[in-house]
Amino acid sequence: MLGLVLKTVGLAVIFLFGGVSAAFSDAAHGRDISRLHCARCHVIPDLRNMGIGSTPSFKAMVKSPADDWRDKFEAFYSLPPHPAFVTVKELRTERVGPAIAAPVIISLREIDDLMEYVDELASKYRGKEN
Repeated sequence: MLGLVLKTVGLAVIFLFGGVSAAFSDAAHGRDISRLHCARCHVIPDLRNMGIGSTPSFKAMVKSPADDWRDKFEAFYSLPPHPAFVTVKELRTERVGPAIAAPVIISLREIDDLMEYVDELASKYRGKEN
């Protein structure tokens, strides 16, 4: 009987949250997303990618002295040049401007995971010289 109750509760959790992993942000998945979508322009820590010289690295962005650095990071899809190639599924954002890069389609869940990774980077790099 207890097994049946646990299975029922487990199914309810999966139904309510869209999966067990959806209940929590996943920094490892966020790192993978950054490597898949962001590394073509931004240098990602521990990836050894080149990025584009005119774009800030993830490390530089998390070390920003600006008070709103995290807000800007979280709303990246609305900040230039991202609207030209990023679409957020649930927000039905549309790409604005000429396509300057291959399209990126991302979900709010993936943005949460990306932000979990960014928070890990911030705890590692903020307030440190290098």
